[in-house]
Amino acid sequence: MVLPNKIIVFKNDDKSWHEKPSEDLACMPHPSRGILVAQPNSGKSLCVLNLIYHNNFKRIIVVHNDITTQEYKLLDCDIVDEIPHIDEFDKTEKTLLILEDLNYKHMSKEQKHRWNRMYGTWSTHNNISIWSTFQTPFSSPPEIRQMCSFIILWRIPDYNCMTILSSIFGINSKTLKFIFENYIKDIHDFIIIDSHRPEKRIRKNLFEIIDIKI
Repeated sequence: MVLPNKIIVFKNDDKSWHEKPSEDLACMPHPSRGILVAQPNSGKSLCVLNLIYHNNFKRIIVVHNDITTQEYKLLDCDIVDEIPHIDEFDKTEKTLLILEDLNYKHMSKEQKHRWNRMYGTWSTHNNISIWSTFQTPFSSPPEIRQMCSFIILWRIPDYNCMTILSSIFGINSKTLKFIFENYIKDIHDFIIIDSHRPEKRIRKNLFEIIDIKI
């Protein structure tokens, strides 16, 4: 048997549902792993809702400290107070898991393990997109930051603090400061750094492409 002098592509049934980027810039190719960071009342939940409306999820699960919250009342979703075990997911359903402002430091060992694994193999092998919201960059655990495919940032006074997230995508504090000072004017404006679309990687409010050399 003579083998070709090139990489052979083998089909992986565990990843048969993986999507490619579309023309819709608010549609995150599934399965996506996102982080959204903003101070309270900046619009994180509103941004999440907009992202959801541009994606076609069959099942949505929100992990929230307050299961009576009305933030997601517009959605047909399950609101729970703990991260479900992977056995509670159906691999045939395109699922979104939202982790809303959870405190990683105060979690049990098992909950931390589930969060870490969800951003790793559980997401990509089980038809799950996972998006986590935080109020400060330092609230996001390093293990999770390193595995995200997109981040969304609102203005925070300490640009160096935000760099612990943007540097994952090669954006330093000087560049980040330039972007925020020149493009982000309103308290509700934000930038997305999207690894799915290298040529349109940095955008304002999901849709406005920021063309800047890194």
